[in-house]
Amino acid sequence: GLDLVKDRRSKAPDPELAQRVMRECLELGMMTSVVRGGFGIFRIAPPLTIEPHEIDLGIDIFDKALARAL
Repeated sequence: GLDLVKDRRSKAPDPELAQRVMRECLELGMMTSVVRGGFGIFRIAPPLTIEPHEIDLGIDIFDKALARAL
């Protein structure tokens, strides 16, 4: 998983940022899953048959979505 926090010192979860990133990922063509309950944790569970180029694409999409959400 990947935990989005408000700041690194307090490690307080940032569920609002997680929701924005999730929406941006969807706009860019990638479905994501965020743990419910006020946490900013992304559940990462690609299929066992994923190809290396698909992993790279997913990381690229997530990076763009995070930049757009900030």
